[in-house]
Amino acid sequence: MSSTDKEAFLAVYRQIEQELIADFEKLPGLSPTLVDQLKEYYSTCLPYTVPGGKMTRGLTVIKGVEVLKRRPLTEKEYSDAAILGWQVEWLQAFFLVADDIMDGSITRRGNPCWYQRPNVTQDNAINDALILENMIYKTLRRHFKSHPAYVHLLELFLDTTFQTEVGQHIDTNGTPYADGKRAPLDLGRFTLDRYQGCVRYKTCYYSFYLSCALALAYCGYPPESDLYAKADAVCMRLGEYFQIQDDVLDAFAPPEILGKIGTDIEDAKCSWLVCKALELVTDEQKKVLEENYGKHDAEGVQKVKDLYRELKLEELFHEYEEEQKAACDELIAKIEPENFQELFKFLLGKIYKRQK
Repeated sequence: MSSTDKEAFLAVYRQIEQELIADFEKLPGLSPTLVDQLKEYYSTCLPYTVPGGKMTRGLTVIKGVEVLKRRPLTEKEYSDAAILGWQVEWLQAFFLVADDIMDGSITRRGNPCWYQRPNVTQDNAINDALILENMIYKTLRRHFKSHPAYVHLLELFLDTTFQTEVGQHIDTNGTPYADGKRAPLDLGRFTLDRYQGCVRYKTCYYSFYLSCALALAYCGYPPESDLYAKADAVCMRLGEYFQIQDDVLDAFAPPEILGKIGTDIEDAKCSWLVCKALELVTDEQKKVLEENYGKHDAEGVQKVKDLYRELKLEELFHEYEEEQKAACDELIAKIEPENFQELFKFLLGKIYKRQK
């Protein structure tokens, strides 16, 4: 069993799911009928919302523990690392269920978003997101309460959740609300400074740093170890690169490959593409953005994408991608101990030139 064994990793997911579904049987004061309803509902919710992605965040925890231990993991170590990895995937599920509601998204991972299912709806999905988050702490308590790093593990999840929610607020309010609806579009708010702040908090911490920090904490590195700062420096760069990739894929990747229908233009998101466009447009081209950005209109969305192509933003991205790859390689090469570099090479290899 290793960080490349997805089947072994999925087997640990099934174990955790069974434990969490069995928890409903322990709730006092509920009739057998209600317990059965809860078990049936969440036996559908969990496999629909938690597994199914690329699982990179979770597998990174296992890879991190392997790198830090410098040897194959014991069965117990693999199980612990995989359980921690799945808690990162649970956190991702909590964020995505909520994010899809906020963005009015249609599909996720090639299927209707959880809240779009007719037996779920937005009302249930909001509560389900909260339950998914709670399940993280139930699982951590069940498996790590006696571990020396238990409090540190809890704090990493608490801090990362707060950081990501701050990023979500920045993202949601790229165009603010007024009188219960979106304020008129203000392109002046779409700056790379705002974008980088959003990316750092919405993406970098939970998609990259958390998995590395969990591996360090599990392996006994105290919070004051300089390895956390080294991991942070690389993860911030990797996360920005990953999010810019995401923005480009949202606009240009076919939905059948991406697994979702991109809505950044309709949702007036402060994306890398619109920020770069605003640096390059003529006054005439800027009118295209003023008239079409943030509108749920297929023709308007296409006009914005055509402008992006006219400005050669995809080509600009490919130049940026190579620059980031070189910068990441240079940063990783400076990390000591040298074996810790393998974790970041693993992460970079997962995202470099990805298509979805």
